[in-house]
Amino acid sequence: MATDFWSSSHYRDWVVDRATVEQARALDLQYADQTQIALIGILFANVISKLCKKLNLKQQVVATATVYFRRFYIKNSYCETDPFFVASTCCYLAAKAEEVPIHLKSVVVESRTIYSNEYQYKSFPGDHSKLAEMEFYLLEDLDFDLIVFHPYRSLLALLPRYETVQESEAGELSSGSGSTASFYNDGERYWGTGEGRMEGIEDGAIQMAWFLINDTYRTDLCLVHPPWIIAVAALYLALVLHNTTRNKLTVSSKPNVNPMTGAAKYPAAAQNPYIRFLAGLNVSLPEVATVAQEMISIYALWDQLGEGSAGEAANAVADAGMKDQEAKKQKISEREVVDLLLRMRREHLDRMHPGIGQVIGDRKSG
Repeated sequence: MATDFWSSSHYRDWVVDRATVEQARALDLQYADQTQIALIGILFANVISKLCKKLNLKQQVVATATVYFRRFYIKNSYCETDPFFVASTCCYLAAKAEEVPIHLKSVVVESRTIYSNEYQYKSFPGDHSKLAEMEFYLLEDLDFDLIVFHPYRSLLALLPRYETVQESEAGELSSGSGSTASFYNDGERYWGTGEGRMEGIEDGAIQMAWFLINDTYRTDLCLVHPPWIIAVAALYLALVLHNTTRNKLTVSSKPNVNPMTGAAKYPAAAQNPYIRFLAGLNVSLPEVATVAQEMISIYALWDQLGEGSAGEAANAVADAGMKDQEAKKQKISEREVVDLLLRMRREHLDRMHPGIGQVIGDRKSG
């Protein structure tokens, strides 16, 4: 895997602005609103996660497959394609890219089983050659750029206790005994004048940051922001969401009141090692704040999907009172989102080719 983000295709071609992402959804917005489109994105992040777990693939593959999926839909529309077919192809290709290849037949068999049983979607092709053919179309739309830099790597660079985590484990929170990973080769360019790594952070807060990064793949953050910004935002939120760490931050920020005069003296922010560390990183704090806000807001939207689909960090966000209460709406099941997608495809097909009939992929088809 390449170690220099700055010369990678990820940096050159696949960090886009928000306007590009919005333009990519222009056609879909003729058939659904922005909230519904966002729910489709969350749904297929869940689909990819379920399929990869069924295929015994680690989180690194899940993350890469999800990035491929979102990159594909910068150039394509949901209403013109079959996202289930694309999701399976992304999993197959990501496994190859992460050097844990799986058999094509296994992907087809597990896809048909999961999609039929959990989403009542019965039109996934049983012909293995169809998926192999789709792989070439996917590669073309990805411009054959398969290297993806994830926030996990940047987060590990901030945590000294995980210095020996192997690169292949970058998506898993575990320590390895192999050679020191190349996570730090371009650390100076990542962090500028920032010094050292965060000391004394509790395991629970680290795990919380990991969960938050996992959940960012339900959003377009991986397309719009570089991975280290997402990692810093996740670490910041973890410090706030983790109860013990949050209490330390709260205590250290309380003023010292002179009982004789009543004068209050506020401790310097630099006295708190967490605040001092984050302030020392040479990153755009407004951008970090924007990413953190988007990470929080996704949980209100994710909650609309029923059947307990929200991630591990959702409860912590709710407990901390950070979830947008105004965003709560009537829950919608994942199957209803699939129905929405099929309706969009049917309406688009009817508009393009009046009188053709039901769109391929209707649940009633065999």
